Amino acid sequence: MSVWIQNLLMAIERREVIILHGNVRDRYIGPQNNLVYENLTEMIRDLWKKRFTRVIIYDTVSQERIFEESSKSKKPVDQIEQAIPPAQIFAKWGKKYLNSPNENTLATIFYLDKLVSYKSTYAPDEMDLILRLEKIIENITSNNRLIMVALRDTMIPVELYTNSPKTSVISIPVPDKDDRKAYLKFRIGENKYLDLITDLSDGLYLRDLDIIASEIKSNPELGNKEIKQLINKYRIGEQEDYWGKLDIEKINDAFDWFTGDNGVKGQDEAVRQVIDTLTLARAGLSGMASGTASKPKGVLFFAGPTGVGKTFLAKKMAEFLFGSKEAFIRFDMSEFKEEHTVSKFIGSPPGYIGSERGGMLTNAVRERPFSVVLFDEIEKAHPKIMDIFLQILAEGRLTDSRGQTVFFTETVIIFTSNIGTRATDSRGTLTKERDNIEDIIHQNISESEKKQKVRDHFQTAVENFFKFEISRSELLNRIGNNILPFNYINSLENQKNIVKSNLKSIREDFIEKFRSEQYDLQISESVTDYIINKNRDKIAEFGGAFINTAINDEIMKPLSKAILVTVYQESKNTTFSIDVQDNQIRVNIR
Repeated sequence: MSVWIQNLLMAIERREVIILHGNVRDRYIGPQNNLVYENLTEMIRDLWKKRFTRVIIYDTVSQERIFEESSKSKKPVDQIEQAIPPAQIFAKWGKKYLNSPNENTLATIFYLDKLVSYKSTYAPDEMDLILRLEKIIENITSNNRLIMVALRDTMIPVELYTNSPKTSVISIPVPDKDDRKAYLKFRIGENKYLDLITDLSDGLYLRDLDIIASEIKSNPELGNKEIKQLINKYRIGEQEDYWGKLDIEKINDAFDWFTGDNGVKGQDEAVRQVIDTLTLARAGLSGMASGTASKPKGVLFFAGPTGVGKTFLAKKMAEFLFGSKEAFIRFDMSEFKEEHTVSKFIGSPPGYIGSERGGMLTNAVRERPFSVVLFDEIEKAHPKIMDIFLQILAEGRLTDSRGQTVFFTETVIIFTSNIGTRATDSRGTLTKERDNIEDIIHQNISESEKKQKVRDHFQTAVENFFKFEISRSELLNRIGNNILPFNYINSLENQKNIVKSNLKSIREDFIEKFRSEQYDLQISESVTDYIINKNRDKIAEFGGAFINTAINDEIMKPLSKAILVTVYQESKNTTFSIDVQDNQIRVNIR
């Protein structure tokens, strides 16, 4: 039996008034798991047909329907066909049914939020309805019951339950694992994939499962892969199965792909751990240890200083997995410092400006369910956003302000942070993180020892952040051992590799951009040495970010002037040659 039904049964014995909200339009599995109710009306009538001699159902469309226990028919013994104002209906209930000790009536109001919804101020007719309902609640006798049904608790006028000892408010959730398993067993019987279907259908309604069960019954030959695809269709729509295309050959070649000419430099340990995560996901073992198969495919925490390749590696993952850099979704958490910015993620509540647009995060993942989602500088986010992160990692889904569920089951979630290099923490308290990491970098020890100490430093800093700074150990537990410390780019070889890779990308982009003009770009080897020698200390401190700054200042600015001259002269088939002459960068045109 569902927990919420247990709560409802207990409430009906102890409270005169019950407000139900949430999943009020689904099917429901009965207390003995051997009966399915088509709707809430059917369930209410059946559960209490012995407890009450009269059940009244009211909504503004079907009006008032009265069912008597003495009648064997499923049809109401009395039904008002013509439209009668709800104020008159409630006045009759208050006088005739619900305040009489001789009656035994269960009255139910559906679509309460359509009759009168919560507002800061009410129109006179709305206030009249609220007052009549309040009067019913105050005067209802202990032998009678009133149930009111709404889509959301935020839509219910607070006057109907605030400081009301007779009233109990109960949420009807999306079916939990036990409900889904019981319903599937009821529909398809014993099936070797029953547990798999139950796990993968997390977040779906029983009505969704009804369709899935029908397809499984009509296609008994469906295997593990086909069932996953079938359920995915109802979670995220018809999509290409990118994870299914990630074969062992591609995984075996992944390290070279990630670290090649245009790849990530100096972060081999992080790249290998990323590949391990992707291998785990492709094998279908993500979430198996926790018993939740519907979690994101992978969760990673990139820790390290600015400009060492954290964001770049995340972008490369999107391209590797989903064939496009557009499958990379990034959120700068410095824009979500204030409590009100939580609504930007999942959308504004109903009635507020922008509520119809939904949330930035939920909209983005709904449009691209196969994606790498990066939350940059997580330490700057408001603490309430941590609750959103926890729900994504724990359940693999998020409900936006419009009540629509978005699934993260095909995503990789990445958090990045500068934790470990800060002068002050998120509370403004001075820390020794920066001093400690500087001490490690300048120690006279081998590069391998230095790397290990740097990794240990960042690992400890991140753990301390979650445990002691924001007191969210449960979020740290969801990330697990997937904290990936990134190395400083302080070796000459790594710096040269990054500069060379950037210059190669610039040349390729340049040629593509000016293909119609037949422009070519040649960059000599001496340019790499020049940039490194001139900026090595800055590059060691600020990493790849400063390399981009140096290239922009030393190369792109003079190159842009040369291009404008060529365009002015309407020249075609031109080669731009970049070299070092007289200890400075020169751009020659030929």
